[in-house]
Amino acid sequence: MHQTTTALTMEAGKVGLCTNPEKCHILITTVWNDRTNIQATGSDIKKVDDFCYLGSYISHNDSCEKDVRVRIGKATAVFGKIRKIWRNKCISLKVKLRLYEAIVLSTLLYSAEVWPLTATLTKRLNAVQPITDGKGASWVSPGRT
Repeated sequence: MHQTTTALTMEAGKVGLCTNPEKCHILITTVWNDRTNIQATGSDIKKVDDFCYLGSYISHNDSCEKDVRVRIGKATAVFGKIRKIWRNKCISLKVKLRLYEAIVLSTLLYSAEVWPLTATLTKRLNAVQPITDGKGASWVSPGRT
């Protein structure tokens, strides 16, 4: 791996690019568990168990649990931002549901097609749903009321 990193750094330098070791991470997996230090431009590259790439979390053990937790949190935040729209009596339920599907569900299910879901994570995703408590919309997820 060290040779590959060195070769990449040298080839990138030929066209004016440089490697930023602070932005580089090495994901230690069960398949590749080499603990030797690998350097880019003279600095050690940080070894991590998981990291965020293009908005999704990649884990060392192929679990999507952290990604699901983050997605539920982001969907909850998005739902909170449309609360005024949700409570507005002048907007039809049909429009509100279309907004919910377009904004909240798309946030929740971003990259879900690649999640190796377990029964526990499926249950957690199914439990996340908006409800109305009589005072307006609220978002209930597992462990919260």
